[in-house]
Amino acid sequence: MTLAATVASTYALDAVAAAAGVCMVASGLLADVGQQWLLVFVAASYACWGHGLHASLKANQTLLTTTGTSTNLLSKAAYDLTRRRTGSARAARLAAAAGYTTAELAKEAPYYAAAFGAAVLSDSVTSREALVFLGGANLAAALYEHGLARLTRAFLERRRRRYASFDTDWVPQDYLDGYYRTVEPDEIETIAFFVDAMRHAERGRPVLFFGVGPTLHHVFAAAEVASEIHLGDYLPANLAEIRRWIDREPGAHDWRPFVRHTLRCEGVSHPTDQDLAAREDLTRVKITELLEVDARHPRPVDRRYTTVISAYCADSATDDRATWQLFMRHISGLVRPGGLFVTAALRRCRGYTVAGRAFPSADIDETDLQAVLRTDFEPGSIEVRHTAQDDAHGYAAIVLCRARRRTRPDQG
Repeated sequence: MTLAATVASTYALDAVAAAAGVCMVASGLLADVGQQWLLVFVAASYACWGHGLHASLKANQTLLTTTGTSTNLLSKAAYDLTRRRTGSARAARLAAAAGYTTAELAKEAPYYAAAFGAAVLSDSVTSREALVFLGGANLAAALYEHGLARLTRAFLERRRRRYASFDTDWVPQDYLDGYYRTVEPDEIETIAFFVDAMRHAERGRPVLFFGVGPTLHHVFAAAEVASEIHLGDYLPANLAEIRRWIDREPGAHDWRPFVRHTLRCEGVSHPTDQDLAAREDLTRVKITELLEVDARHPRPVDRRYTTVISAYCADSATDDRATWQLFMRHISGLVRPGGLFVTAALRRCRGYTVAGRAFPSADIDETDLQAVLRTDFEPGSIEVRHTAQDDAHGYAAIVLCRARRRTRPDQG
């Protein structure tokens, strides 16, 4: 997507600017202007172009940080590389700005070559005409940059209106009320899969749950395996909801139906109230860290784990597949060599509803999941389970996956 946008914008800019330069020369509007004023005109055209570039640069930065895509390939490459190497969001933004500006300056080269090359090699083109051409091209480039910035902002605004915002519209209690009063078909399948996956996890080591939301229904399956449980989420409000349960506050969500299903999946045919309380108490003891994490960051957590579980996180945070791939690389990158990665995603879902508000989903399937893990993980278990929840929540199937990270990058 970024490559296509870069190619399209380059050709469009060159065509518009060159045509404007030719038209400016042909019009004769500046034929009688003195040399001094002609130079002022060219300088002013550069100022206009710089203003347009600044507007386009700001819009591109917002696009890049919001969606992970860009209208400029060099800018995106600089952004991704700097974030991977430094982990600094500020350094990545500066690198992206430098890459964007460098690429835009490089696009000016054809104008200089065309204008002054023609003036040197041909008697039919004068240096005055070359300056007029350059000034006209700069003005057109300025208008183009402003137009690109406006289109980018319009795209982001439409995207924002299409889906609710996690930062401003997400209400943890609405999500819990809508999805976790009972154990619904998707979670019947997910919890059973996760219980089985925990049999393949290394015992006595910390386990990371990345993107837990305000929920704990998957966490109970790891309580007997993990030495510690670390829970990470992007929203402080979600972590606060979990803290309420840990602290046994009145009104905290009741997870006992999910604990009961977890124990049944583990082989306890008739869990008693004492069994449920024991697993809840053990889970409270094992949860030692609540972490604010951001999947846009190449290093969302400053350590790696032998087991990482991330359910309905990356796919339920964006409607853009390229951004989902980026999130998945960052999250799965937290798994140590030889470690276990367990994940789940909504299958072919474009959005899910919470209290009447639509939130994005990346519209991925098992093939996409297999492709994003292929480089760093051994072929694992990827399963599709049909849940028929499209009327209630907006999806009809889920994808479940368990995979082990390669011990060497070149394996397989």
